Amino acid sequence: MPNGGFETGNLAGWSSTGTASAHDTPRTGSWTALVGATTPTNGDSSITQDFTVLAGATTLRFWYRPRCTGGIANDWATATLTNLTTSATTTILAPNCTNTTTWQPVSVALAPYAGTVVRLTLVNHDDNASTTANRTRFDDVSVS
Repeated sequence: MPNGGFETGNLAGWSSTGTASAHDTPRTGSWTALVGATTPTNGDSSITQDFTVLAGATTLRFWYRPRCTGGIANDWATATLTNLTTSATTTILAPNCTNTTTWQPVSVALAPYAGTVVRLTLVNHDDNASTTANRTRFDDVSVS
């Protein structure tokens, strides 16, 4: 997966909406993706990448570290995988709101997507409340 560790120091290979940037607080390496901001934002910020699931690819993995204090009703991190042939979307990280300094792993089986082009979307939602800026770091996105 191109630039899955964000080691280019930018979001090259990814499309972004809202507020997203490379950041220097990674899980490994020197860089990570920061989706959302340290100041309140309104709505969804996301990064996406399309890729072909090649024969033999079995697992998509990534790590995330949310900074969420507003509660799940208002703020959350989530991730989806969309089959671009059928438009079917699967939530691979249920919306959640935790405030932790621990990186959390996510993995999903790719067998159902073999031979198709899929879109990975990593999302941070913030309700723009002045006291609860929400942001999520994503890192080490890989396919094996």
